[in-house]
Amino acid sequence: MNISSHPYYPEPGSTNQKKRFSKATWFGTLAFLAGLVLAFTSISFDLNTSLMVRQVAIDVGIAIGVNIFFDSRRGWNNLFRADLACMVALYFLTLIEFLYPQTKFDQLLTPEQTKQALEALLIGFAGLAIGRHINFFKPELPQWLDVSNIPDKALFRLFLISAFLAYFYMLMSVDMNAVKLIEALLGPRFGVPWGRGPLGDWRVFLSELKLFSFVIPSLAGIIWNRRQSFRGWQIFLVVFIFAFTLFEGFAGGTRNVLGSYIATFLGGYLLTLKRPNIFKVVIPIAIMGYLMVFATHHMLGFRDMGISRYLATAAYDTQKVQGTLAVDYNLNSIGLLVDAFPTKHDFLGLELLVVFLTKPIPRVLWPDKPEGLSISIEEVVGADGWTVAATYVGESYMMGGIVGVILISLCIGVLANWWSRTAAFNTTGYSIVVNALGFFTSVISMRSLIALTTSMLPILGLIFIAKTFPGLLGVKRLRQK
Repeated sequence: MNISSHPYYPEPGSTNQKKRFSKATWFGTLAFLAGLVLAFTSISFDLNTSLMVRQVAIDVGIAIGVNIFFDSRRGWNNLFRADLACMVALYFLTLIEFLYPQTKFDQLLTPEQTKQALEALLIGFAGLAIGRHINFFKPELPQWLDVSNIPDKALFRLFLISAFLAYFYMLMSVDMNAVKLIEALLGPRFGVPWGRGPLGDWRVFLSELKLFSFVIPSLAGIIWNRRQSFRGWQIFLVVFIFAFTLFEGFAGGTRNVLGSYIATFLGGYLLTLKRPNIFKVVIPIAIMGYLMVFATHHMLGFRDMGISRYLATAAYDTQKVQGTLAVDYNLNSIGLLVDAFPTKHDFLGLELLVVFLTKPIPRVLWPDKPEGLSISIEEVVGADGWTVAATYVGESYMMGGIVGVILISLCIGVLANWWSRTAAFNTTGYSIVVNALGFFTSVISMRSLIALTTSMLPILGLIFIAKTFPGLLGVKRLRQK
């Protein structure tokens, strides 16, 4: 299995390597920014708030499409980038639901609050688009990110190790009983035996291994493209475990988890296509896109009652499920945050970054670790008994207003651009898995900055295994470059 033969991943030292960097085009960015300006000018107080957002959703959706068209002029491979994943994910989290009727939204925000939320969101989009053209880092692969010592033949073993680590604690929680595991997945998501408390305990070390489930989809995409190099039973096992992973993400009722599975699968699949064409690119994306929309349509309906009761009571037939598409109304949270800061609460400044950086540290190792923000999103928006997401735009606004949104958006754009450029140096399947996991981090960071550092753990875990314990993957010694 020789992925390095793919022209998108040239041999190390290739003289034309620089020409193969995946990057945004200025034509695409300018067209996108023009679309954002058009969306801003289309905001009208003469419309209901849901229709006001709907017009912006249409304009931004078209702008993203035009941006993708211009970027695709450099080849299909030029679309496989972390910055585009960020923009599409942010659009999905905030605007896509308004392409459907959302009369309930009219009762949530005033026109002024809606306008302020849209302004912050559009500025965030602009920051992402501009930041991806800023190159602070050298066009080379850092030594710590180089995992070329792991040959492609180790991919299947890595797949099995990832599956074992991801689901060991879940199986242990049900006494290694697969039937009980399925029954728990079909029940309410907060009643599963492997759930953890708000502060965690020693079991957090085992539960955090669940993050390796995000490695499974990217590996499945790569192995599928290289299926001629594997035995039939290996392909069957990969497809089976990948299907179970999608089911587990769907049954959990957490849409960002399922969305991350889909993003990492597409990352691994698209990054290893030998000869990309419209059939190999558009159809898989369309299928996964439909799967995500279908799942979003139902996951809100069953996550509190469980799939079993959801089907038994035919709750899927209710108007709540069938009437429209619901994501999270993140724009509502953004509007309330913009309205509350700084008139009712002081900006949080660097406090959010402290929580963001310390999130991966288990409380059992640091009992005095901050439990959260001094003023949480839930307190601001009046949520009692459930968690609320406001995307990174809302969190950035809590930090420092519009200036905070601009700075954080630019930083994310810069990092996404750097990560996309490192793909040109990934010439082995293992390194492409690591790179594909960046799509997971890109998607999850749009929902919350606080989850960004945690989402990086699978990447660091794979690098740690490759550098420290290559024997686990069947590599006796480091290959000489």
